[in-house]
Formats: sequence, structure tokens, C-alpha cells
Amino acid sequence: MKKLIVGLLVIGGGVLVCPAYAQVGVKKTPDQRVEKLLQEAELKYKVDEDGDFMLGNRLEGERTQLAWILSNTSQLGSLEIRQIWSIGYRSKEPIPPKIAARLLEQNGQVKLGAWQIRKMGENYVAVFSAQIAANTDVKTLLLALQAVTSTADEMEKELTDKDDF
Repeated sequence: MKKLIVGLLVIGGGVLVCPAYAQVGVKKTPDQRVEKLLQEAELKYKVDEDGDFMLGNRLEGERTQLAWILSNTSQLGSLEIRQIWSIGYRSKEPIPPKIAARLLEQNGQVKLGAWQIRKMGENYVAVFSAQIAANTDVKTLLLALQAVTSTADEMEKELTDKDDF
């Protein structure tokens, strides 16, 4: 299973500042279930001020892609859901219609996850996000993480030909 995520590593410093949804000065506790799975997979990660896990995935051609695994979960009936996401596009202006249409087009082609547009701080970002069961196993977590990072990175390359995330 380690072959699915080739060299997940922590990528440091300042690529994107994500807004904190917690109270100022209060650091949230990371979900121990995720931490256990990441340790089992021997992956390096950082825990941000929201208690979420930030990882970097080294992809083909020396490209890298950041991803977040959220500690907070949501409920859908009896299903507890966790979100994994990665940024594929960022702009100071609202996402242009042509790019938004491309993201919607790709939503119909992916097997897991979907593109979302969010306002983060002063930026508008296109985030590829997948929801999985919060009590997942390591194999499923790694597969979802690979799907999210590779999809976001492919779109980043297509739209900008850069490797910012």
C-alpha cells in the first residue's frame, strides 16, 4: 500500500494560509484515529491549529501536492464522515466561469470526490475534496489521499502549469 502514496512528506512553510475556524488561541485536538493510521502507514505530517493533518504527496515528475485530512467529522444518519481535500487552483478574484465550467466537467469524470469553490482569506480557491468514513482503515485512507492529491495536482498543472500546492 505504500506504493500508492509515493513518499508522502511534510512540505513546510507558507504556501497557503488557511483560515482558522477555531477560537483564537485555542488549539483543537487532532483525531487520534487519523493519527494512528498515519503512523501505521509511516507517513510524515503536521497538525495545524485546527487539529487537522497536513501532508505533502510527492507525485510523478518531481511535482508535490499538499492535502489536509480533517479531524472534525460530520454525520449522515449513522455514518460518520471525514473530509480530505487539496487545492488545485487559487485566485485573488472569483473563479472565472471558464475554469468553474472545467471543474464541473471533471466532477462527472472522477470516481471519488468533487471540486468545490471556497473563499479562504483573501483568495478564492478550487478545492478537490473527498468524503470517507471516519472509522476507515489505512488502505482506504491512503487510496483516498492518493485520489485527492493526484486529481488536484493534475488540475493545477492543467490550469496554471505551476506546482504551488
